[in-house]
Amino acid sequence: MKRLTLILFLTFLSLPVLAQSADQYFHNGAQYFINADLQTSLNYVEEGLMNYPNDRKLNALYEKLKEEQEKQQQQQQQEQQQQNQQDQEQEQEQQQDQQNQEQQENQEKQESEGEQQNEQQPQEMNPEELESQQISKEEAEKILRALAQKEKELLKEFKKKKSTGSAKHEKDW
Repeated sequence: MKRLTLILFLTFLSLPVLAQSADQYFHNGAQYFINADLQTSLNYVEEGLMNYPNDRKLNALYEKLKEEQEKQQQQQQQEQQQQNQQDQEQEQEQQQDQQNQEQQENQEKQESEGEQQNEQQPQEMNPEELESQQISKEEAEKILRALAQKEKELLKEFKKKKSTGSAKHEKDW
């Protein structure tokens, strides 16, 4: 019996030691706020207010923490809105790029189709036009001989310039 009474007495003595005071709740909440853990800070202050609802320090800290929480939520909303705007702008740019690319592809197709039509046109000419464009073998041989002669003359001129140009590169000193 004495032991039971002693155990109960010690238990009642230890209860106030386990319970925190309003100042302890305040300090714990403030410390977590300083360490940028707003939610844990709010939890400590709310728990302190449940035990000490009339404490001025806890009430004042609670108000400040709620204001800070609202500020953070507003900042997050603004950041999210900015991110959404950036995403929309990027999407619009991508759409414009796609449209420009499609337009270029369409233009290229049209140009290539136009070139194909131009290439096909000589085949579609009248036989009279083809006959007027054809030249005889003799005329073709004359043209080839003239081109060969012109090429020989150009080579002679090039060799003359090259030989006179090499004399200029001698050292002056």
